[in-house]
Amino acid sequence: MTDPQNVAEVSAYLPDYMGFIFYPRSLRFVGKNPDPALFSMVPEGVEKTAVFVNEYYERMIEVIEKYRIRTVQLHGMESPETCNSLRLHGTTVIKVFPGDQLESLKLLRDYEGVADYFLFDTPVRSHGGSGRKFDWSKLEKYSPRKRFFLSGGISADDAEQVKALDLKGLFAVDINSRFETVPGIKRPELVGDFINTIRNEKQ
Repeated sequence: MTDPQNVAEVSAYLPDYMGFIFYPRSLRFVGKNPDPALFSMVPEGVEKTAVFVNEYYERMIEVIEKYRIRTVQLHGMESPETCNSLRLHGTTVIKVFPGDQLESLKLLRDYEGVADYFLFDTPVRSHGGSGRKFDWSKLEKYSPRKRFFLSGGISADDAEQVKALDLKGLFAVDINSRFETVPGIKRPELVGDFINTIRNEKQ
């Protein structure tokens, strides 16, 4: 999310989380000193989430405290020690891993005790926002010790397929590029319809 008015429009549908990207190379970068209104428009009950990629710990803490953020999503090579430090600071940690390499990701074990959730995404150099799916069937063989978010190219047309998934540990669905008019600007009605379908609420 990059625009306060768009934040307000999407917030009307009460998503569980709302992400703000603090990675300068992202097309959805909120800027070095984003407008505080971007975050103040988020209502109680919607978890503001700061997205980082290999950011310095001190900078993450600065953002967390300045914008009163309680959850971070880490898309880089952040160490277990960094994750643990963030948790000790009182921050909920979502650690991201490439979803098509689960068989070889023995390093997951190193993060089980220091991350609150995992997120499995399509691996791309831009660290997200690719609009492409990975093979979800790989998750059927994953024996989770940690609840996880499913991400990567999910569109409004995937709502029923997502609902039908029977994956142990699946906690939440991360949606992004396929709900946008341009990078960083979401289509509120499309987001709302997806949320209502997932929650079995009337349109």
